Order: sequence, then C-alpha cells, then structure tokens
Amino acid sequence: MPPIINILLFIISWLVAPSAGNCECGYTAAIGSSTLQTSNFLFTDIIESDFLHIRNISLDTDWRRQSFAVTPEAGRGPYGMNFTVNNVLSNPISDLNNWTGPGVLGGDAGLHFTVDHGIPTDGYVKVSELDSSRTDLLWGTYRASMKLSLTPGTCAAFFWYFNDSQEIDMEFLSSQFIVENNTFPVNLVLQSDQSVQAGFNAAGSSNFKLVNLPFNPTIGYHEYRFDFVPGNVIFLADDKELATMDSSAVPKQPGHLILTNWSNGNNKWSFGPPAEDSVISVAYVKAYFNSSLSDRQSAWATRCKGSISPDAICAIPDLEHPPNPAAPASTGTISTPATFFFSDQKNMTDNQTVYHKSKGTTTALGVFQQTIAMLVTLTFIITILL
Repeated sequence: MPPIINILLFIISWLVAPSAGNCECGYTAAIGSSTLQTSNFLFTDIIESDFLHIRNISLDTDWRRQSFAVTPEAGRGPYGMNFTVNNVLSNPISDLNNWTGPGVLGGDAGLHFTVDHGIPTDGYVKVSELDSSRTDLLWGTYRASMKLSLTPGTCAAFFWYFNDSQEIDMEFLSSQFIVENNTFPVNLVLQSDQSVQAGFNAAGSSNFKLVNLPFNPTIGYHEYRFDFVPGNVIFLADDKELATMDSSAVPKQPGHLILTNWSNGNNKWSFGPPAEDSVISVAYVKAYFNSSLSDRQSAWATRCKGSISPDAICAIPDLEHPPNPAAPASTGTISTPATFFFSDQKNMTDNQTVYHKSKGTTTALGVFQQTIAMLVTLTFIITILL
C-alpha cells in the first residue's frame, strides 16, 4: 500500500476515533454536615439537563413528561389531578450560546411546569410532572435550579422516589410564602413506613423539617440540592446546608427523580386550586450518582481497574453564587449567566449513558456541520501531501 494511503488512513482514524474521557472513573463531591464529617464521595454516573437551551423536552430521553390521573380519594383532596403532558413546556433562550434573557415564549427561560387555575369543571385540576427515565439512581448528589411561584394554592417539589415509604422530598407550598415578613419555607421530608401508616404525615417526626429559606425563591433561580449517601440525607439550598437526616428512614433502594407542580385543594397541604395559572421554571437538573445496574458497575470496574490518572476523576464544582441567569438588579443578587456542565466539555462524559448534550450538539445539523468540517480538513491535508 502506498505510504500516502497509510498516512491518510491514519489521519481518518484519528479524526473519527473517540478520545479517552477525562472523567471516566467518575465525579467527586465533598459531602459535609454537622453530623457527617466532610468526606469525598465518588459517583460514577451522570445526568445533566440544561433546560435553558433544550428546545423540545419531548426529544430528551433522559426525561419523561407524565400523563396520568389521580382521583380525589387517592390524592386525599376535594379534587382529582390530571397530570398533563402539555403542562410541561420548553421555553429556551433562542441563542444557544447565550445564558441571559427571556425564553422564546417570553418570561423566564427554562422548563415551565403549570398548574391550571380555578375550580375544574370535571373535578380534576390540570397539573404537571416530569420523571427521569432512569430508575437506577442510588447514592448521589442531586441538584435542581428552580424559580418558584408566589401564587397561593400549589405544591412544587423536587424529589427522589422509590416507593411511598422510600422517598426524599423538597416540597414548596406557595400558601406558606409570606413576602411581608420574609417567610419562605421548604418542607424537607423522608417518607417512611411510619409516615405511610400515619396517612403520609411525617410532621412531628425526625424525618420532617420545616426550614425557612434565606432568600425569596420566587424572584430568581436558586439551586436546591440533596446529598443521599448511606445512612444520611443532607439538604442544601445555594450550597448552604439546611438540614441533615440520619435515620432508618434513609432509603436503601435505587429510585428516580421527579419534578412536579400540583394542587388538589387539600386544606392541610397544597390548598388551592390557584386563582390564576401557577408556573414554576426549572433551569437545570444535575445528578451525579452511583448506579444500581450491574452492567454500569461492571463498565466502571473495567475502565478504572489498575492505576487511575489524576484526570480520571473530576471534582464537581462548588456553587459560588445562586444560578441566576437574569437576576434583577433590585434584588442585590449576582447574575451568574453561565452554568458549568461536564457534558458541555470535551471528553468529560465519555462512557456515560447520556442521551442528549446540553446544547443539542447531537442534532442532525450538528453532525452535518462536523462532517463538512472533517471533509474540509481532509481536503486540505491531501492537497499538502500531494
């Protein structure tokens, strides 16, 4: 075979071959609290979703919009709930390289979760929910950037779920928000066998804490987070610890993530329905976790056996400021338009089972552009060599 052909084959293989991942052994986070000494935990798997730039959530198979009904009896409220696909709506920033400004539909950029207003004529309030497709999420650090609603009569939540007795909740009742005295609580709950037996009421137990947030969650985006490790769950907001729970109620099974905004008129919880449509916005979800799947565990063990280079494990960046892409100057908060995603970096999510890069780099147009660029490069090299 002529030398020029060998050279061209080498160049082609170099251009199309994947590079080794810089984080292929996982992602590490410092987990610390008053009861759990600061420790570094290694998480092997990742889900990152940049809802500020995802143009159609139905195309992202990391997540599934939910469509189901809950009767008034099952929901323990005067009204039923109709979880509606169209009540979860993408409202991205039009420029994929821009991190500030309104969404294409106006208002806050991000993924919108709506609860319809008024008394439903059919007895069912239209509400919204998004579930992660993966159900193998075990120990991990789970984070969501959210802007909540001040409209009374809803329950917004970010939570991890296995079943009704193994559940980690961060729930926000808009009827509890009182602007005049800066009261903005979050309900932190570990559902357990005891709470199920008590009619899903964990209040009064060590597995329930009502904590007032040090900011108004309805003005801008803030990051809500829980770190779930063996025997402990630590809740945080904007990287500041809210509470730690260490009891037998800490789940031991794998589960999945849920984002939701709902109301059924229950006068002990959600109240409502709201007098006007209530919308919460979600800018991102980041999950760094250990999978319960044997094939994911085997894949990690295979690629990380032997010596591990310093680049093989990546530290999850600390949140320095609230993730506010468009913070009003009057709030005194710092606008932090860009948010770090490993999936936006070269070679940092190789060997992961991520479906969709944050900014849509796996689109047909992106593949076409990459192919054209490669052909141009090859033409240039051939011209030089010949």
